[in-house]
Amino acid sequence: MRIEVLEYFLEIAECRSFSQASSNLFISQQGLSKAMRALESELGVVLFRKKGRGIELTEEGSILKSHATEIVRQNDRARERFFKMQVGPSATDATVNVFATSYVCNAIFNLLDEELGEHGLDNCSVSECELNEIIAAIECGETNFGLVNILQEDVAELDAFPYLTFTPFLTMRITVKAPKSLAPQFPDGQITPRQMSDLSLAYFNEPVLNKFVKRAFQGPDREAPTIVLHSTNIERINSLVRNSKAVTFSDTFTQSIRKEAEGIISLDLNPPHWFFVGVLENAGLQKSSDQYGYVQRLRALIRYKHRHYLGKYAV
Repeated sequence: MRIEVLEYFLEIAECRSFSQASSNLFISQQGLSKAMRALESELGVVLFRKKGRGIELTEEGSILKSHATEIVRQNDRARERFFKMQVGPSATDATVNVFATSYVCNAIFNLLDEELGEHGLDNCSVSECELNEIIAAIECGETNFGLVNILQEDVAELDAFPYLTFTPFLTMRITVKAPKSLAPQFPDGQITPRQMSDLSLAYFNEPVLNKFVKRAFQGPDREAPTIVLHSTNIERINSLVRNSKAVTFSDTFTQSIRKEAEGIISLDLNPPHWFFVGVLENAGLQKSSDQYGYVQRLRALIRYKHRHYLGKYAV
């Protein structure tokens, strides 16, 4: 009996819904149902029964909930203790200068703002740069690392810099946000670049996303969608989507933290496209206690706070 499965069980018991629990846990409903059938088989009992449109615990399920709650609580305490050891106060009060790509600045630092502040990881000076500028800053000794995002198919290009190492923190799948009125057109929750060519598109002006869009709509059988906004004005982009005037791009990590607004749906791209967020470093990073400590604490924060996401989208 794995603790992970007990966490699944408790989430279902809390939500009284397999579909809601699967969304919260970033696991497919089919996978969640399979895990519960295996747990019931292992214990030789039935844990849930239908009640109206939802479900409820059986007597055996209630007994397991009591034991599972204590087991998971103890596991969480152990995790939290080790996490706090890893993200303890910095050895110095020095402000770390973080070079980061625009996605990291505009998404990651915003999404994790409260978490960074809670654990002292906002004691940094952030410089927004493009990837080539970060590489140049590392080359000239201005820094030993940068936080970057890069398309999966472009990681191999970093081999041109053998003195640098890229270590991903997070794996993101690119998704499409669309007005709910379009849902009947995509009953399977997926959308292709060809289908997008018939829609209006508003998207964030960011180098990696720009590169993806250029590639996605290349080819004789593909026609680019009508671009109604290409800007860093994220509020305007979201407004166009809410008002059914455009679709836009998002990603699985952003969705795991910010639930879609009412009237907005998320569609998976078919075929899927992925990008990574991670640290690009040279050998000098480990010799710089302030910079190395910052990177290690950030990695521990993501690993602990977002373990359910990482469980589905493993790096």
